[in-house]
Amino acid sequence: MIELKNISKSFEDKKVLDNFSAVFDEGGYLLKGPSGIGKTTCILLILGLLKPDEGELNIPDNMRFAVCFQENRLFEKETALTNILAVNENVSNEAATQAICELLPEDSVNKKAGEMSGGMKRRLAVIRAMLHDSDAVILDEPFTGLDDASRDKTISFIRKYLNGRLLIITSHDERGLDDLKVISID
Repeated sequence: MIELKNISKSFEDKKVLDNFSAVFDEGGYLLKGPSGIGKTTCILLILGLLKPDEGELNIPDNMRFAVCFQENRLFEKETALTNILAVNENVSNEAATQAICELLPEDSVNKKAGEMSGGMKRRLAVIRAMLHDSDAVILDEPFTGLDDASRDKTISFIRKYLNGRLLIITSHDERGLDDLKVISID
């Protein structure tokens, strides 16, 4: 279980989160709110990449996260397969290849990330996160740059590979995510 209690966070003179509380226990969550409201800041706090100005974070010490950040953070000069295997040491070539072919054209397996379109890179980043051995999966705006068909396919892929882990998604678009518990940041 992840608990945020009365969290406040500011950057210079702008308060991004103000006395925000939430509990992520099991299942899937959609963290929503307008742009700039603090969704990504909340994610970075959960991951320990930022510290709150006020409030309390309760996260199990041994919790392992798989993350797809807003930026794809891919190895641009490496192939899709190498991008998956580089951060997923327990995934076989065959399993990685199969996963890639579920979301990307088959010839993408040996295509360099830098040669892919923005939508292909986004799906590759999601594949990499979903294959990672973790207790929780955090996907920050995973559908950016995807058309409706790719988005629907990506949602199905996420569900297939979730395997009972805690899921936190930030997204401006709620279509297809109505089974997730909604936590709003206002």
